Amino acid sequence: MNQKFSTLRSSLLAAICSGLVVFANSAVADPLVPTFEELAPGVWAGVRKDNPRNPVMGTATFVVSDKGVVVYDGGGMPLYAERVIEKIRSVTDKPVTHVAISHWHGDHNFGTHPYLEAFPNVQVISHTFTHKVFNSKRIRYIDGYDTGTMEYKETVEGYMKTGKDRQGDPLTPAHRKYYQNIIDDADIVHADAQRVKITQPTITFDDKLTIVSGNRSIEFMYLGDANTAGDIVMWLPEEKIVATGDIVVVPVPYLFNVPPRKFSMTLQNINALGYDILVPGHGKIQRDTAYVDLLIELADSIADQRDSMLAQGLSEEDAKAKLDFSAFEERFTGGDPYLKIFFDGWSKGPFSAAVFKALKGIPMVEIIPEE
Repeated sequence: MNQKFSTLRSSLLAAICSGLVVFANSAVADPLVPTFEELAPGVWAGVRKDNPRNPVMGTATFVVSDKGVVVYDGGGMPLYAERVIEKIRSVTDKPVTHVAISHWHGDHNFGTHPYLEAFPNVQVISHTFTHKVFNSKRIRYIDGYDTGTMEYKETVEGYMKTGKDRQGDPLTPAHRKYYQNIIDDADIVHADAQRVKITQPTITFDDKLTIVSGNRSIEFMYLGDANTAGDIVMWLPEEKIVATGDIVVVPVPYLFNVPPRKFSMTLQNINALGYDILVPGHGKIQRDTAYVDLLIELADSIADQRDSMLAQGLSEEDAKAKLDFSAFEERFTGGDPYLKIFFDGWSKGPFSAAVFKALKGIPMVEIIPEE
């Protein structure tokens, strides 16, 4: 989730403290398994099917040409990336020539380095903003990856033993299943967390970069602020396929620190591409504009409500309390009580704060250089 990480442990803890509980797909051996689908000849997406499972893992998309392979969001952890590489090698003997990083959040790039080990000539692409964050104190949450998982496993085991959560409330069956999933996954996540690294880009850009790979034209574009101030999308104009990173997340969006007017415009710019297939940063692949249209409607509605209430003289505190998401909750969650919890924790709560932050000129992320 955007700006969601301070450490792997705090990501897990935030999920539980917010009441975020999900039932894991028992058919998945561990949380670092992508399921692959060929979207068009030579265009593959590796989607972690149980999207909310911790740690969240960004979707990997790769494009095969007669000259090589271009990867977008190679993996949030090394094992995930290695499984993508294994899939690539099963469909082509061509090398990976480029890996593009959609944005700075670690669930999309802390597993990039296996590509450099497997393909020494690979080039790494990012937006200039992403590169700046990689060289700032903001990215140092990676330092907690080596211990956070096992520390939280012990905490969760305590909850299971006492039958009560952090607030002292009795555990529901759903919480028990969720906590057990964390316990079951902890060893493999902890082992792989020892290997995470920051991989610096070798190519950066601000607006647009086109890679011509044999018979393929692959465009990387910054279409505006959304999930971060440096999100880039991958656009395949011939296939009409766009991969968005966390600008679009299904089934409920990540809206941490997201400025609503800019978010709406960026989403409109994505729709203007005229895509047939959209690969979100997490979740189910989209084959029409309906979900993006819903995101635009949400962003515009909440921004309009904010502006109207402030124009009436309401204080920021009162206006924030009156923001009304009721027209959208059912449409994102389908009435599923578990998805409602995610909507509250990932969308409604963070967005209610972000829409006021956006008026004050506060950066989405303050970049403080490392000393």
